[in-house]
Amino acid sequence: MADSPKYAATSNPATQSNRLETWGNATTMNLNNLLYQNIQTSAYFKSLYAFKTYHEVMAEAKTKVDNLEPFLKGHMASSAFCLLLKFWTLRLTVKQVNGLLKNPDSPYVRALGFLYLRYVCQPSQLWDWYEPFLDDPEEVTLCCGPAPKVTTIGKLCVSLLKDMKFNGTILPRIPVPIARKIQEKLESRRESSSSSRSYDNRSDYSRRQRRSRSRSNSRSRYSRHYRGYRSRSRSVSRDRRHGSGRSYRRSYNESTRYKPSRSRSPYGRSRNRSRSRERGTTQGFPLGEEGEL
Repeated sequence: MADSPKYAATSNPATQSNRLETWGNATTMNLNNLLYQNIQTSAYFKSLYAFKTYHEVMAEAKTKVDNLEPFLKGHMASSAFCLLLKFWTLRLTVKQVNGLLKNPDSPYVRALGFLYLRYVCQPSQLWDWYEPFLDDPEEVTLCCGPAPKVTTIGKLCVSLLKDMKFNGTILPRIPVPIARKIQEKLESRRESSSSSRSYDNRSDYSRRQRRSRSRSNSRSRYSRHYRGYRSRSRSVSRDRRHGSGRSYRRSYNESTRYKPSRSRSPYGRSRNRSRSRERGTTQGFPLGEEGEL
């Protein structure tokens, strides 16, 4: 576990505003004893003695850190926590911590800045540091392996404010009154964000409903007009298409109806009867006294 807090001497922020107010053990940085000892015996941490400035250590962190695990295999200290303790030996200022939190090149440099604050910053100031970043969507890898665990900067900040452990190592304890206030602020913030999301959803739904109603009205007016136009055009085209056939059938029916035929004409019937009589006389029917044989 971390050592009991031994508050480090800090300067008055009114006179030295760039000085970060710290608390706890000035030697171990409030790290877990096992983790601190492994960092001290790490060959990589000893190689960091060559870096003397803040910018050199930050450049090293950009290239060496790709996860936030405190231990490697065999309980060896990770490069991330070795660099974290190296930052502590430099006693970062407020401006330098802001440079870590807002670093545009590496999300892991930003994560080291939040871890630095969680270990050494005054607990009463943690909310003011973390609150602007609680919705930050940039992703970082917490653990490597076959199934790496990935989170965002915002969720990392919430976890550091709420939890007592980070990746299997114990964090320094936040006093109960301050922890209770932080929890209340997180809950109120969550409620306000959920209510704003529900309001946005309702407004989006109402806008979609109005848009759909306006579209349906315009489409219905258009469809009524279009249906009337189509019915008229269909009737006209049908008349045009079938008019020639009907006129032809009408003329044909009239011609067949009023065409004089031999069977209907009285002249044709009398002519047919006379011809039948003539055929009968030639076939042996009596023609009178003069025609007797």
